[in-house]
Amino acid sequence: MRPAIVFCALTLLAACEAGVGGGSATLSTPGPDTREVAPGTALPFGQMAKVCGLSASALGTPVATEAGFTLYDTAATSTAQRTQYVTGFADGCVRQFTAALALFGNVGTLEATSYGAGISHSPVVPAYEEVKRQICGVPRGQPCGRATARLARNTTFLTAYAAFGASGRHADMLLHDGRALAMGVEG
Repeated sequence: MRPAIVFCALTLLAACEAGVGGGSATLSTPGPDTREVAPGTALPFGQMAKVCGLSASALGTPVATEAGFTLYDTAATSTAQRTQYVTGFADGCVRQFTAALALFGNVGTLEATSYGAGISHSPVVPAYEEVKRQICGVPRGQPCGRATARLARNTTFLTAYAAFGASGRHADMLLHDGRALAMGVEG
């Protein structure tokens, strides 16, 4: 065997044996959170921005954690649109968005609705397909398979709803390995 092939095989084997994290995928497009805003800035629904230097007490109530990301609600008992925050990003800054309700959805849920029932129309699916291809080694349109648990360790979806109830208008965000990779609005 050539030395480069042996090195690559040993590197992959070490990563698999470590069993830590879900691996990291790269995308050539910029994330939806490239803009940085000052604490207290109101964002319109469907936008995400980076906020650095925000105190932990300003985040509100932690309401859910998934794949290393934690969702905070600034007024958890309200049904009106308000600022929400997500932590868990590699740069240590929080991400802010506006929603009446926000929920995490894991990769298993997306795959069950997309590949099983065929009902997912999320605008972040193309970015997820690329992440899944890189981490799981499966083609577009196929579930991750045996590597799903590994992918789920650092990959999640966050859905933000414009209104509490059945309005249907929502923004989907793909969060992966300490980064926001994609965001899209539907409805």
